[in-house]
Amino acid sequence: MVQANVSESVIVNQIQNSTVRYALTTDQIIALKNAGASDAVLNALINSVNKAPAQTTTTVEQVPNVYPYVSVAPWPWEPYHYGGYYRYHRWH
Repeated sequence: MVQANVSESVIVNQIQNSTVRYALTTDQIIALKNAGASDAVLNALINSVNKAPAQTTTTVEQVPNVYPYVSVAPWPWEPYHYGGYYRYHRWH
């Protein structure tokens, strides 16, 4: 954003309002300074480490247990297929 000539106040506001926490190394701070970042921007990045972590929510969808209908029937029972399962009926 610095190279795009975005104002210092806009960059600082973006850093402060973001949920991202930046943990800059010394080399990264030097590289940002060499790229033209102001001290206010660097301080905002450094202080972002102290932000509270972003809250995440986890949604768990509970699926009912479905057990296939299985039956073993002696003769004279005959299997037939109904509703995705084999069932048995008695022939008279």
